[in-house]
Amino acid sequence: MMEQAVQPKVAFVASVYRHLAAFHIPYMKWFQLHGFDVHAYALADIGKEEIERIGVTCHDISFQRSPFQLDNFRALKQLTESFQEERFQVVHVHTPVASVLGRIAAKKSNVPAVLYTAHGFHFFEGAPLKNWLTFYPIERLMAKYTDYLVTINEEDFRRAQRFPVKKEVLFVKGVGVDRDGYGFGSQSEQRKKETREKLGIGETDFVIICVAELSERKNQVQLIEAVRQLKTDVPVTCLLVGNGESEEKLKAMVDRLGLSEKIQFLGFRKDVPELIETADVVTLLSKQEGLPRAIMEALASGKPIVTTDVRGNRDMVVHGENGFVVGLGNVEETVKAFETLSNRRSILDKMGEKSWELSGQYDTTFILKEMEHIYTKAARGLPHVFRQEEIG
Repeated sequence: MMEQAVQPKVAFVASVYRHLAAFHIPYMKWFQLHGFDVHAYALADIGKEEIERIGVTCHDISFQRSPFQLDNFRALKQLTESFQEERFQVVHVHTPVASVLGRIAAKKSNVPAVLYTAHGFHFFEGAPLKNWLTFYPIERLMAKYTDYLVTINEEDFRRAQRFPVKKEVLFVKGVGVDRDGYGFGSQSEQRKKETREKLGIGETDFVIICVAELSERKNQVQLIEAVRQLKTDVPVTCLLVGNGESEEKLKAMVDRLGLSEKIQFLGFRKDVPELIETADVVTLLSKQEGLPRAIMEALASGKPIVTTDVRGNRDMVVHGENGFVVGLGNVEETVKAFETLSNRRSILDKMGEKSWELSGQYDTTFILKEMEHIYTKAARGLPHVFRQEEIG
């Protein structure tokens, strides 16, 4: 009689592959390094190729963004059947709808360890009542099917500690960014000059950059209005990086206010580190966030930050030290913050240095160590390797 070891398996679940590709590849590679067969479940999109490229088995699932769409019942059936066939030791779920369906499927399939990273609950301080009535009860109920609930900002962590999770609620500062991919210090000055030349920006311009989906939630309206009122000793250029449902509306606003020479719409870009490097200040004036990557990138680039006083944003900006936290909708405070930075170079440099100092705790290497500890804890005592008896 001879025993044959079967390779342990882990599944990552999210609404779309691009979410997994953008944030979770380092963690998939960690499991691969430790001998796991890694699988991914998501709605097919442009991120799938990148996930497959690292040797992850992909399963297309018909997730729909709204929790009430009928296609999600089909998605649950697909997940459950696949989970039961694959027999995963660990399942790590992400994004609202996919996380709910993934946890139900894991429960039906007797998955030993289920982790959920909440990238920002839909209920938060100042959220609409309908968000609380819809999503709070769901998340509280699903906590019973969750071994480890990972939160990424302090507000969510405090609230989740009251949820009836099976084992533990944890706090990890986001998914991390690779600091080595972002320029900081004198060595970046030449690259900064070259990028400005390509974009037609003067060397002495005060450059503001916002990297975000063009949407009502990201609140570029407040930024555009602030640029209109901004008074500085040097020319101002504002770069809006990204696309989205509000693009035409925002472009019309810029034209109507006569700001076309000051505000550039750059669309979707793959050279975000270089674009941030060329700016003087990074801004994100969102109405809500989980823990935004754009601000992590600003920290990694050693840039001052102007952001709104909402969950996630305020976690990474110490007001008056590495930037300014302004009121949501408060254009006057936003203008004052930009004017302070544009007219006093010493403050700009000092705040940039503080951002770089803070960036270490958001670096992928640091976050990976945190997640490694959690993954090890989740897998401790589980049957990592099934044993099959084979007659010989």
